[in-house]
Amino acid sequence: MRVDKDYFWFRLFKTRGIDAKLLVSIAKILEAENLNPETLPLDHNDLSAQFPELAKILNEKIRTEDREKISAAYKQLKDQGINIIYPGHPDFPPHLLEISPVLFVKGQQKHLRSDSITIVGARDVSDKGVRITRKLAGELVGKGINIVSGYVAGVDVEAHLGALEAGGTTTLVLSDGIKQLRQKSAFKKFNWDRDILTVSQFDPDTEWSAWNSLERNQLVCALSKAVVVIESGPERDTQDKISGTFITAKAALDLNLPVFVVNPSCFDNPPKGNADLIALGGYSFDPTNGAAEIAKYI
Repeated sequence: MRVDKDYFWFRLFKTRGIDAKLLVSIAKILEAENLNPETLPLDHNDLSAQFPELAKILNEKIRTEDREKISAAYKQLKDQGINIIYPGHPDFPPHLLEISPVLFVKGQQKHLRSDSITIVGARDVSDKGVRITRKLAGELVGKGINIVSGYVAGVDVEAHLGALEAGGTTTLVLSDGIKQLRQKSAFKKFNWDRDILTVSQFDPDTEWSAWNSLERNQLVCALSKAVVVIESGPERDTQDKISGTFITAKAALDLNLPVFVVNPSCFDNPPKGNADLIALGGYSFDPTNGAAEIAKYI
């Protein structure tokens, strides 16, 4: 009996004691030795004899008693149209290995490799910020660009909707498990199977948490070739609350991605975070012709 690649990686992901760091190690061993998971021996002794480095990781972790539970969870995912993307999968972007070695996706998974731009900003976005977001997203999809964002209220949702209403595509990056996905009412009129990709790096049953939102930020950036900030508060406000937008933009800068920040002077109440991000290395831009400027980086 052999297991297919999808199930191999799903079982590793669900195995107690195998974290993201070990998943990366396993991926590197498979690549270095040109191994196909479907042809690996299931017997622990055979695995140790043929592939000792891999066996050192797996034989200590894989438990026969977990198999039935994991198999049932895997079947449930497949029944719900959820796919697993992993190192070596044709749709897995290799540069994501150290960020998230396993992804759960639903929809057009080919968009993982699309030319994409991430648009982020405040939840309590101003009316002008909404107009800028919708217009910019629409203009970018007109240039064949996929729009990525986090599917939360504010700029994220406006970016997704701006892309879809312009006849383009968009990627929703969740901060909870993919089984927690619920269609927001404004999205129900669109063709999810054709135009929307949903991505999660978390266990499919994971509920939302603030920590997951912060952890998700790096993936939101890494799925794109540039990040656009519409409106951002300061890194920490007067109540010491962290700005998710600011942290996302900093993550993009750490990844050496170009970060485009709407010039604060474009707003009646200039967002302090925008000015701070420009000082850190973000490119100030006027959204009037912003799409043409940003598209140069694609």
